[in-house]
This record gives sequence, C-alpha cells and structure tokens, in this order.
Amino acid sequence: MKFMDIFYKALGFETDDVKVVKKKSPKTATYNLKVTEKLPDEIDGVRVYYPEKLEDCKEKIELLKRDIPFILDFRNCPNSEKNKILDYYSGVLDIISGRYEQIEKSLYIFLPKDFELEIN
Repeated sequence: MKFMDIFYKALGFETDDVKVVKKKSPKTATYNLKVTEKLPDEIDGVRVYYPEKLEDCKEKIELLKRDIPFILDFRNCPNSEKNKILDYYSGVLDIISGRYEQIEKSLYIFLPKDFELEIN
C-alpha cells in the first residue's frame, strides 16, 4: 500500500481508487496594470483627489474650512502645476492654521486646524 493510500484511508476514504492529479494551469493573459489600474477614491477614510491644474483645486478650500482633511495625488499633474498648487495651499493653510505633509512621492495630505497625522 502506498503512503497516500494509507493517508486517504486515515481520512475516512475507503476506496483504493483515489488518485491525486495535478491540474493543468490555464493560460494567463498579461496586461499593463498601470493602464487598467483604478485609482482609489479614499485612503483610510480620507478622500483622494487627482488634480491636473490649479483650477481643479480651488473648490477644495471649502473642505478645509469645514475641517475635512483630504489627499491630493499629483501623479497626473505636471511639476509646474504641482508647485503652483502647493504654493496656493501654503498660503491658504497659513491663514486657517492648517498644514500639509507629503505622504509619498506624489501624495500630499492637507490637514485643517487641530488635526494631527498619526504615523504607525
């Protein structure tokens, strides 16, 4: 008796006809994840926005006034526009006593007054 037969008998299988056969793996299709990747709407409960120019960001100031933090992801934004947006928000955050911090290369979180960022 083979080892697997003994093993199957120990598990309660009474037949000697049990065979373990390796399944053939189906062919897999590959694709570019960067093209099909869906960008998240939220990260840990904080809303994420994807600006491409300064005009896309001006209405977000209302969120800061209502004490709602948010994240800006600059992956689709040219560097010159990114700098304009950060300068614009720096002025606004100075006025309302808020701040922003860089989370990753293209991710920045904007925090209203009395909010702290907890890093684990």
